[in-house]
Amino acid sequence: MKVVIANGFHEADYIISLFNTRHNDLIVLNDDEYVCQYLSLKNDIPVMRGKATRKTDLKEAGAENCDLFIALSEDDYKNYVACKTAKLLMNAKRCIATVINPKNVEIFRELGIDTAVSSAYLLGERIKSLTSVENMVNSLSMENEHIFIDEIRISSDLEVAGKTLAEINISDLGSVASIVRNEKALIPNGQMRIESGDKVLIVTTAENRNKAISIFQRKKK
Repeated sequence: MKVVIANGFHEADYIISLFNTRHNDLIVLNDDEYVCQYLSLKNDIPVMRGKATRKTDLKEAGAENCDLFIALSEDDYKNYVACKTAKLLMNAKRCIATVINPKNVEIFRELGIDTAVSSAYLLGERIKSLTSVENMVNSLSMENEHIFIDEIRISSDLEVAGKTLAEINISDLGSVASIVRNEKALIPNGQMRIESGDKVLIVTTAENRNKAISIFQRKKK
């Protein structure tokens, strides 16, 4: 299967780890030189620097007729344009876009994007499905308990307090979906720093859940 992964940082690193097998033809494209170097060294694969919204760059990367195109930019508009370019000009069979604004999930679908994914949207849909506020707990499970969302409160005595998500790096285990700070939900990126008092929502699989939680709950020495 030919898979194209466009942009993203730790999200891209995690997706690469899922598809980087001898059964897949993996193409990675990123517009940030540092991220290209990081992803290439971390995963021992070539990563091309280029714009996923530009036909010539996609063609140079070899994205034509890909089976799956995944757009991971933190800019919803860039992901939309990248997916439409891949679909219309590169003959991509299926396109997936991550979106920061959960309201864009339905809009993207209506505009012809095969799949639009938002961690905030998924969490909201899960919460809406609960029968009462009393049923809400700090740990939610989805898809027959294969995927878990855990809430971890950060105190000043934890190792992660004061560190950026890039420094913590749980991309091999899962991802940080949101950080709640001062009652506001923030969509994180790698440069966001964890602060004491934050509530961190992490998304993991059943086999990685305990390892990921332990990283965030480790005490300072």
